[in-house]
Amino acid sequence: MRIAVLGDSDTVLGFRLAGVHEAYVFEETPMDIERLKNKLRELIERGDVGIILITERLAEKVEIPDVKLPIILQVPDKSGSKLGEKALREIVRRAIGVELKR
Repeated sequence: MRIAVLGDSDTVLGFRLAGVHEAYVFEETPMDIERLKNKLRELIERGDVGIILITERLAEKVEIPDVKLPIILQVPDKSGSKLGEKALREIVRRAIGVELKR
């Protein structure tokens, strides 16, 4: 299964360096948001993508479908998390069963 990331250029660069299979850069312009919607739909329908990472700011601009696979996770971008640290810890705990400690 492949991992794809959708985000701003800085966030995408970080995930590319970490070894993500596919990375797509989008800005918050109307044209890019339309491209984002199309790319998200395509990745969901492909079948070889197991995880889609999307920045929280971009996820606010599109409707994230409720699908079992691929797993779609919202991640913070270079500006930090909009959800807050406590919420992120809970997401990680539920997703992988490990509680992050400081």
